[in-house]
Amino acid sequence: MSAPRYIELQCTSHFSFLRGASSCDELFVQAAKLGIEALAIVDRNSLAGIVRAHEAAKAARCRLIVGCRLDLTDGMSVLVYPTDRPAYARLCRLLSLGKGRGGKAQCRLDWSDLVAYGEGLIAVLVPDEANEACARRLRRLAQAFGDRAYMALTLRRRPNDALRLHHLSTMAAPAGVATVVSNDVLFHVPARRILQDVVTCIRHNCAIDDAGFRRERHADRYLKAPEEMARLFSRYPEALARTLEIADRCRFSLDELTYQYPEEALIPGLTPQQALEKMTFEGAADRYPEAFPTR
Repeated sequence: MSAPRYIELQCTSHFSFLRGASSCDELFVQAAKLGIEALAIVDRNSLAGIVRAHEAAKAARCRLIVGCRLDLTDGMSVLVYPTDRPAYARLCRLLSLGKGRGGKAQCRLDWSDLVAYGEGLIAVLVPDEANEACARRLRRLAQAFGDRAYMALTLRRRPNDALRLHHLSTMAAPAGVATVVSNDVLFHVPARRILQDVVTCIRHNCAIDDAGFRRERHADRYLKAPEEMARLFSRYPEALARTLEIADRCRFSLDELTYQYPEEALIPGLTPQQALEKMTFEGAADRYPEAFPTR
């Protein structure tokens, strides 16, 4: 019997400020040790860590899947992964739009923005409970993204967790949305949990003794081997296999990006140098209306 295969599609690095507790280097080294073939870095509303992740992936010989997590204004959270270079460009423009609206350290995007820039993106809904809000989001996700729409199945280690996963899976099927397994990783090894608690307290401006349920409610949000994930999600083998499907569809690599020199502004009939001289002297005349200074 062949060993199970699994791709972790939801890793938060420390570029998600005060949320992730491990660096990209640590995540990829650990993934390689566990036999995970590829890893998706999906920091919140940001691609800030992607270059570091690209370098770490090369060093560890573990493929990077580019993505990010979008937290929309209506409370909906979606993991998005560009399948090609044009989709990556659209994702960058989408994030620039949101950050321009939100100001420093904020990103304001709504559902219509995601749809407008969604061509070529795989979208994975991150649900909480199997309720009417989730059903409504599944329907519009399927309508907008078609076969690029998925829903994440993630253990929360809360009462009735198995029943919650069953209800979510049952709800996704009639909406035409495929389910996919995710471990929602915040740190690379179990020992890093205490640091994750510390950054959570900093984020909430409270002492660790007073953190209570503001701390992450389960301690196993670390990278797990494919064999362990197969055991935990033994009832959902198709959802586990879809991690490989999504990884195969997301072939975009930062290696595809090259420096592109911007087109120089040209004045008809003039070379770039002549245009620069003309604009320089016009600007100087405006700056010094009486005469050019000799020094």
